[in-house]
Amino acid sequence: MTRLINALFDALVLPGKLVGWLVLPLIVSVCLTVLAAKIGWNAFWQWGEAIPVLGRGITVNTLTDLQWYIFAILSVFGGVYAFRDNQHVCVDVFSAGLPKKVQLGLRLFGDLVFLLPFCAIIFWYGWSFALTSFNSGEGSTYGGLMDRWLIKSIIPIGFALLGIAALARAVQTLRDIIAAPAAGETEIR
Repeated sequence: MTRLINALFDALVLPGKLVGWLVLPLIVSVCLTVLAAKIGWNAFWQWGEAIPVLGRGITVNTLTDLQWYIFAILSVFGGVYAFRDNQHVCVDVFSAGLPKKVQLGLRLFGDLVFLLPFCAIIFWYGWSFALTSFNSGEGSTYGGLMDRWLIKSIIPIGFALLGIAALARAVQTLRDIIAAPAAGETEIR
């Protein structure tokens, strides 16, 4: 069971591991934007026919959009990665001195009662949000990136992954509660 859950977690965080490399184009984009602002450039490359995502060229606005797209992707998929490694924001100050079983019970309660419904709500409305963007052909109105539905689809995808991770951790936590001794160490992993 542990190997199966670990394999599931590894699959869920794979997008987070892969998009970590987007930090490099983010740095290049920020540097090019600063350079362009200093020199007074607006357009880097332009072409006649519109192509998906980029439109008719690469401008300072394209780079600015690219920056927040990359930041959004890093945040959403990195959140699943942080959740798996227990590096997410949580309020341990109240539960740190409690027995291990109580800590595990609180974790299970939080995952099932707060996190999982939140992920389901964000997935449901995020899907509608991305679909509306796709159906309307939404894109930048100021010369930035086109096909906004691509970035908006990251929201339901990311929260679906987080919801699956919450279910996997709930199963793991339930197993740990059953296996934990009645009294023992007070710290959970």
